[in-house]
Amino acid sequence: MSVIFENVSVGYRRHDVLKNISFEAKSGEITAIAGRNGAGKSTLLGALTGAKRELFGRILVDDRDISSLSPNERARLVAPLGQSLPHPHVTVRELAEFGRTPHLPLGGRLSAEDRAAVERALELAGVSDLSERFADSLSGGEHRRAFFAMTLAQDAPVLVLDEPTTHLDAAARFELIELIERCRDDGRTVIVVLHELPEMLSCANKIVLLDGGSVAFCGNSEQFLAENIDRKYFGVVVRGDREHGYSITKA
Repeated sequence: MSVIFENVSVGYRRHDVLKNISFEAKSGEITAIAGRNGAGKSTLLGALTGAKRELFGRILVDDRDISSLSPNERARLVAPLGQSLPHPHVTVRELAEFGRTPHLPLGGRLSAEDRAAVERALELAGVSDLSERFADSLSGGEHRRAFFAMTLAQDAPVLVLDEPTTHLDAAARFELIELIERCRDDGRTVIVVLHELPEMLSCANKIVLLDGGSVAFCGNSEQFLAENIDRKYFGVVVRGDREHGYSITKA
């Protein structure tokens, strides 16, 4: 299910944070949003997930303008995972069950179908063995994967992930990138903000670089390096390829 941004501009306190953003994120692909701090990455994701900002242009999900959707309709199509995650005193299974909320009638209980969706999400996120642990007792990587299970339990075809590997150690980042790739391979549309260039170049099918609130580059990893985007915008040199991995040095 494609997500199409058509001339999207977002204002905040009479200031344009984003200006005329246009690109398509396709199903079965990872679209990475890159840029320096303040470039508008989180604002762009917020425009898709329902943040209350002044929005111009259109964002289409499955040819439906998201501005015409109710919050529940949008949540059935788009599942977000934010940067800052709380530490609730609930079990990992209970946390994942919250992801079924958009599918439930008001005050409704989980059906057999809902419980099956929760089990699938726990398994895909690799936290089935943690399901009876409390979320506020987990390590950083476990905690993020537990919230990923909640996101997956929404059964939305579009995943929107804002810096999902932030503050994780190398092993936990590697596991989370593998999980993101599995979601892509399952046919989901994945839109993700990533700061680590080697991770981004290794997993992304498309990279959209924001600079000053506009699209400065849109292409694949090979084009990113061929156009020296690493040097021009990040002041670093990236070497390597997708098959053998990437390394990074200061320019």
